[in-house]
Amino acid sequence: MRTLRPTLRVALTLLASCLGLAAAPASAETIVRFSIGTTFFDVALSSDPALATTVNNFMNYVNTGRYTDTLIHRSTTYDPQQIQIIQGGSYVLDGSTINEIATDDPIPLQATFSNTRGTIAMARTTDPNSATSGWFFNVTDNPSLDGNYAVFGAITDPAGLAVMDAIASLQVYDLSEQLGPAFSELPLINGNSLVVFNGIAPVPEPSTLVLAGVGLAAAAFTAARRPRRVAC
Repeated sequence: MRTLRPTLRVALTLLASCLGLAAAPASAETIVRFSIGTTFFDVALSSDPALATTVNNFMNYVNTGRYTDTLIHRSTTYDPQQIQIIQGGSYVLDGSTINEIATDDPIPLQATFSNTRGTIAMARTTDPNSATSGWFFNVTDNPSLDGNYAVFGAITDPAGLAVMDAIASLQVYDLSEQLGPAFSELPLINGNSLVVFNGIAPVPEPSTLVLAGVGLAAAAFTAARRPRRVAC
């Protein structure tokens, strides 16, 4: 079982040549931004080919806008005996009504990485090959889930982890009688507000022009730091 731990993403790899040009990274992760009002955090999705079906499935929901106004409908962090996760991606807030997301066909299980703190994984039923739109964040390391749930990305920085922890710290309410069995562990802000992602969208990669500009700036900085040679 490989471990995918959240790390600070290096946005650009600068390989300055003698001409001062920068080479773009050979490959780049897809970065997706989760927005809650004016607060947001970024998640880097794995580029491992073994997770291609899982990542493509998630991005299909992102690109078709089906994750807009989705909510965190489950949090298990109140019980130290349970796995520690916050779960979303299955329900959308439409005005004052909560509806299920329109889902595509289920995907096969691709359980390659470990469920370490800050990673995102696909939710599913008891059938290993039943994941559709639902996902969850591992608030702590959850090794008991390894091999059974498909981890496919990770929160990119400590500020993002702090947002995850803030959601995980919310009080949980059992609203299963009012909303259905999926809402027996519903986190609420101040006891009356849902945690809603008003947007989940890809973060654009820098353009070639920007990359070249950064490369030239890096080359100039490098040149400025070099000791001057005195001609003989």
